[in-house]
Amino acid sequence: MSALEPDDPRSVGEYRLLGRLGAGGMGRVYLGRSPGGRLVAVKVVHEGLVRRPEFRDRFRREVQAARMVSGAFTAPVIDADPDAPLPYLVTSYIAGPSLEQAVAERGPFDSRAVTALAAGLAEALMSIHAAHLVHRDLKPSNVLLAEDGPRVIDFGIVRSVEAESITTTGQLAGSPGFMSPEQINGGEVTPASDVFCLGAVLAFAATGQNPFGGGPTPALLYRVVHNAPDVGAVTDPALRALVADCLAKDPAARPTPRVILTRIGPQGGEGATVLSYGGQWAPEAEAGAWETGHARPAPAGPMPQVRHADHQPTLVAPAPAATRVQAAPPPPPPPPPASRSRRALLFSGAGALAAIGVGTGFWLNRSATPGRSAAAASPTPSPSASASASAGSGVRPVGHWLLDETSGTVAHDTQGGHDGTTTGVTWQTGDGGGATFDGSTGQIVTDGPVLETGTGRSFTVAAWVRLTAVPGTFATAVSQDADSASGFYLQYSGTDQRWAFSRPGLRAVGRTAPTGGVWTHLTGVCDGTNRRLRLYVDGVEEAVVEDTAPTPSNGAFVIGRAWYDGKPTDFFPGTVRDVRVFDRALAPARVTALM
Repeated sequence: MSALEPDDPRSVGEYRLLGRLGAGGMGRVYLGRSPGGRLVAVKVVHEGLVRRPEFRDRFRREVQAARMVSGAFTAPVIDADPDAPLPYLVTSYIAGPSLEQAVAERGPFDSRAVTALAAGLAEALMSIHAAHLVHRDLKPSNVLLAEDGPRVIDFGIVRSVEAESITTTGQLAGSPGFMSPEQINGGEVTPASDVFCLGAVLAFAATGQNPFGGGPTPALLYRVVHNAPDVGAVTDPALRALVADCLAKDPAARPTPRVILTRIGPQGGEGATVLSYGGQWAPEAEAGAWETGHARPAPAGPMPQVRHADHQPTLVAPAPAATRVQAAPPPPPPPPPASRSRRALLFSGAGALAAIGVGTGFWLNRSATPGRSAAAASPTPSPSASASASAGSGVRPVGHWLLDETSGTVAHDTQGGHDGTTTGVTWQTGDGGGATFDGSTGQIVTDGPVLETGTGRSFTVAAWVRLTAVPGTFATAVSQDADSASGFYLQYSGTDQRWAFSRPGLRAVGRTAPTGGVWTHLTGVCDGTNRRLRLYVDGVEEAVVEDTAPTPSNGAFVIGRAWYDGKPTDFFPGTVRDVRVFDRALAPARVTALM
């Protein structure tokens, strides 16, 4: 996600826009927030399309059709206005990479993960077809991998966009390798066409390649129509047979989505496949290497397997054999990490890549906990919403201070047991609550460190902050003491008059100028592997710098001030709440989910 550009709107309908997710042939996609605080994806149609008289009617019909689609593996439409000067469509926001991104990052999926993917996509197609729609553009970039399963996006709307492209340019839009023969030949496109596309998607997930190869578009289209698909690299026999059947040239010979589900495994209780999608897309053991979404690590073997209950995922081979073929067993789990201190072991968490996709896709957010703006009157963060946001991010924090106390001198850590002692702090009960610091002595100090901040260490620090007034000097919301200076600072930079995530002598300075009395969500991400510091303001990445000063800090974790030259400094004049820290570098989508 990138910051809004000068020509981008700041709001669409009732939705406040936070950043740009991407752009495609139809329009631009923004991350937005609903009046009730929910994160949404807002697509705004290109002005050039609106000028075409026939487009608005097509858009209106497609929106009506899209509203009819519901299911566990599709992204629901929340709102739309086809009659607005610039028509727009609002859907749920899904934090997760596209299948295309996942395979590019980590290589092909193993047979268990492809089996789970096939089940989710088949159910999604059942939902789409039940609404009398044909997707027509099912391809890896239109499949998003949320933690609770895949999501099919861009149904219906893409059909009208591609029709426009063919009419105006004479060229096929999209990815020809994922189009059915009848679609290429101009024949009748039925739900069976989506099944063909599903077969190509599953082959791609299992092998990392299109089953009809690559090369120039005319040659690729010819092979789709005339040549047999290359599925030999799909190692599991039953899965290979299923993919081949989906790729049959004759639409009548392809299995229906219902038949696909039957072949994957029995329906109902006995023998039903139990899938844990968060584990299969990116398990805890590999999260650290894949979390940041910026460096491109080389593939490290096959994609991880699904977690399963007593019943293993199975594929039933087609007649005449009708033999249940069990997916290949998973490789042994990775060895446990080297012994660490008892404190470090308490900090272990979970995570996965959640790279924001681009184009015309929409994603579902796991939670929504906004700050309150005195100007915009957005909803305020609540303890319950913040707790759900931690769960929604998919990674358990190693420390979480809600700062929702109403009295006393202890700030409770609800995750790691690192309670802090307060000085010069008053507790707020209205307007978002939180701990208000006096700007001169106010601080919350734990008994010892919570994060490891030295060379090669990754961590994330997030907090809602509100300055009483913009100060003329530095003001630090969160830090951790070291011998002579803090190991990091999540702060307001008086020199730059901007928010910053800092090390001693080094700052990632944002673009947003703070305003007194306005709640702002700050996140600092230290990617120790790639030596990067990143600052996010209200979920949007605003700065990234090379971490040339990785500073170990073994002192107290502190809310409300910094440490410099062996003494406390840079006291925060304002209110802080919902402070969360993680022992890894969170990916952009997970940072957004914290809000």
